[in-house]
Amino acid sequence: MCLVPAGLLSLGSNQNILIFDPMKQLIFLLCTALCASNVLGQTDTTTHHIPLTQYAKDERFDKFQITLALFSCKGDSIESLDYEGTRKSQVIIIKRPPGFKDYAYGYLFFNGTPNALNPGYVTALVCNPYHKNPKLYVDVNLNNDFTDDSSYNLPYFDEKPLSFEIANSAYPEGKIKVELTRNKLFGQKYEFKKQLDEYYATAYAGKKFIGMEFTYREQKYIARVGQVKLERESFKIALLDANTNGIYNEPAIDKIVFVNSNDTILDATNPLNFVVFSKLGQPNYFEKNGRLYKVLEADKAGKFIRFKPSNDTVQFNRIAVGEKAPKAKFTLAKGEKLNLRKLRRKSVYLYFGSRSSKNFKSDTMMLRTIAALDTNNLKVIMVLYVNKSYELRIYNTDAKPNYYLAYGNKELSRKLGIGSVPQTLYLGKRRRVKQYGLKPEEFIRNYIKQN
Repeated sequence: MCLVPAGLLSLGSNQNILIFDPMKQLIFLLCTALCASNVLGQTDTTTHHIPLTQYAKDERFDKFQITLALFSCKGDSIESLDYEGTRKSQVIIIKRPPGFKDYAYGYLFFNGTPNALNPGYVTALVCNPYHKNPKLYVDVNLNNDFTDDSSYNLPYFDEKPLSFEIANSAYPEGKIKVELTRNKLFGQKYEFKKQLDEYYATAYAGKKFIGMEFTYREQKYIARVGQVKLERESFKIALLDANTNGIYNEPAIDKIVFVNSNDTILDATNPLNFVVFSKLGQPNYFEKNGRLYKVLEADKAGKFIRFKPSNDTVQFNRIAVGEKAPKAKFTLAKGEKLNLRKLRRKSVYLYFGSRSSKNFKSDTMMLRTIAALDTNNLKVIMVLYVNKSYELRIYNTDAKPNYYLAYGNKELSRKLGIGSVPQTLYLGKRRRVKQYGLKPEEFIRNYIKQN
């Protein structure tokens, strides 16, 4: 056991600091111990190989109502897309599977096939479209011959969706999964159905639209996900095919998405949850739970990802040290507004977190200590990311914080350069950026040392 004389603390490297306040001395010792613990916890250099074995829903999967619109065939001919009148459609001669009374065709969005007449789409043929369970053929080889394609039974109302994969024609290992459900637009949705019928009849003049009740909702799985299990934490990581072509690692296009283990949706619009692959030849990094990782390999087909912890200096979209933070308004727990400019004569320590983020309980305990350190010159704002605003009010009632408690959102994250939680931002007077990533215990230790 190392004994330190009263009022004298050793900082190592032949540095000593005098602290005569017993309470500050105790806080300093606790924070020093926490800092040492964190340093030990960050020495891991293990390379992690994570299989991405499952498709996963992104934030658009359940939100968007994309319809596989179907039009009646004219004998053995169909028409190419005219993109709502922006280009002239062309007649295409097809080979139909025999033995069906009626035929209808439509187009599935997929960028992984070089379809000259319908760029970004694959042709789908529905046989007996007015029956309970029509047959679906998808022209994946782009030869307009549906007799050499696989067939699927389409679902009736409330039946289990039809799921199948489409592969990139140049790289067959790269695939997405399509899910089709019979459109159910009755009852209160009947007026919406009428509007859609009118829309397709007008926007695709010259084609015979078969009616919304015979069409299908089109949903796509464009992300592959796996579970990361580390010594002290776990989270989900995924590769997202942003341009829907079956390739999952394209530079400056596709995304690496990372969410908490209990999240069921991969929200690739929230900057706290994703990074876009860097330009070709540049390294890729992501940050999760306050820890930086370097990506060593991301499989082209989205089957796995390899990464390891990193101590490299990566700025992401952070504001440069010494620059002014942009003007920002915070919505506090009770609905009142706080303008960051109002605190320009004070130093401000901002903590960004969620109740499921790493070390949340111990960090918030430290925030109380920071808020009480120097009430005249230092202010603390905790930005809490919650699903519903009332969760912020509940937390405020339960925790009774002695600091500002604000609602976190995507715009605030982008504006202040926050790419993951937990994260911190230390501002000097006049909103000048001093440092990102200063953990609460480190902040206390440094603040006591300097003051």
